[in-house]
Amino acid sequence: MTDYNFDFLFIGGGILGSSGAMALSVGLEKRGEYARIAVIDVDLEGEHSSTLKNAGGVRATWRNRANIELCKYSIDFFETIKDEIQFRELGYFWMHDEGWWQEINKNHPIYGEYGLAVELYPREAVTEFLPFVDNIDGIAGLSISRNAGLIDHYSLREHYRREAKRRGVVFFDRLYVTKIIVHDYRVTEVIATNIKPTEGNIRDKSELIKTYLINGGAGHHGEVVSFKCDVLINTAGAWSPRISKLYGFNDDWIKPRKRQMVVMRSPEVDLSPYGMVIDTSHVYFHKDADNILAGYSNMDEPYGYNLEFDFGGMDEGSDFVKYIWLPLYNRISKFERIKLLRGWAGLYAETPDRSGFLGRVPGFKNVYECGAHTGRGLMVSYGAGMALSDLILDGKFRDELGHAKDLSRERPSGNLFEELHL
Repeated sequence: MTDYNFDFLFIGGGILGSSGAMALSVGLEKRGEYARIAVIDVDLEGEHSSTLKNAGGVRATWRNRANIELCKYSIDFFETIKDEIQFRELGYFWMHDEGWWQEINKNHPIYGEYGLAVELYPREAVTEFLPFVDNIDGIAGLSISRNAGLIDHYSLREHYRREAKRRGVVFFDRLYVTKIIVHDYRVTEVIATNIKPTEGNIRDKSELIKTYLINGGAGHHGEVVSFKCDVLINTAGAWSPRISKLYGFNDDWIKPRKRQMVVMRSPEVDLSPYGMVIDTSHVYFHKDADNILAGYSNMDEPYGYNLEFDFGGMDEGSDFVKYIWLPLYNRISKFERIKLLRGWAGLYAETPDRSGFLGRVPGFKNVYECGAHTGRGLMVSYGAGMALSDLILDGKFRDELGHAKDLSRERPSGNLFEELHL
C-alpha cells in the first residue's frame, strides 16, 4: 500500500475541485503560509465528467443572491483572463414564455443592485435583435443579458489546475475511493484503488473508467493507496453522494440526471454575433466553431448514472426531432435544413431547489463540500472556489460573497428554488 499525508484533500478534480484547490493555495500564499494540498479523481482528464460536457454558457441572471453573487464574481474574474479562456461576452438572448417573462421581470430590480446589464424588451422587438426568428408566437418578451456569454470550459479548468500546481497542489489520477475512515466525527484517512488498466487488459481505459463511474466498481483489482488528511473536501459532482455515504452522511438531496446535447450544421443560420440563444421551448443553442451546439433538459429523464446518448437522429419520432429540431424549426424556418453531426450525454447533479451546496458537512468537524449547482458549476466556479477557501481558512465569507452562507445544508435564508433553470 502506498501512503500519502496531506493537510487538505479534495475528492473530485473537475471544475469545482480544481478551482477550490487553486483558491485554497492562493489564500494560503497570501497569508505567507504553506500546506500540503492534493486532488484525487478517477477521471482527471474528464472524458466522462460534467465539466467538459456542458454548453459553456455563463450568466448571473438568477433569482437568489447566493447564485447571483457566485456567478457575478466568477464572470468578473473571467474578464481578466478572457483571451486565455476564450471568453466571448456576447450575451444571453432569451425568448420567454409568459411564466418566465413574469419571473425575470420580478428578478430584474436585483440585477440592477449588482450592476448587471439586463435589458427587457416586448415580444415585438424579438426580430429586431434576432433577425433570423420569423415566428414570435408564444413569446411574451425578450431579455438580453450583456454580462454573459460563452467560455471554453477546458481552458478554464486547465487555468485553475496550472495555478494550483504552481503553488504546490498535487493532482492524482485514476484513483477510485473505496473507503473513508472517520474517528470522533473527523475524517482521518481516505483509501482508494488505482484503476490504471494493466497491460493486456481487454477493456480500454475509457470503458473501464466509465464502468466505475456508472456502477461504482468494475471488479478491477489495483494498487491500494492511502491518503491521511486533516481536512476533506467533497467536490465529486454528480458522484458526491457516493463519497458522502463513505464517510457516513447519507445524502438524499443530490441526485444525478442525464442531460444531452448535440452539434449540428445549419448553413443558413449565422449565430456569430450572439452568445447563448434560448427559445420558449427551453432549447438553448449557440455557435460552436462552424457549427451549432444545442441542448435540451428533459425533466422526464429518470435519475441515475446514465451516460448513454439516446436522442437519436433525424428519424421521425426521435427525441432529437421532438425536443430540439421541431421547436427550433417552428421558431426559425431557416433551421429546416440541418445536419446532425454528433451528440453526447452528461450529468447534472440536481437538488430539489436547483441550488448547490457549499459549506461544512453537518455532523463532521473537518469535512466540507461544494457541488450540485445544477448546471451552473462552470458559472460559479471561481466564486465558489474563493468562498470555499474563505470558509476553510477564515471561517467566514468575504463581503462580495456573503450570501454563500445560504448554500449551506441549513439554507439560512430558506428555499433557494431557481426558476430560470435549463
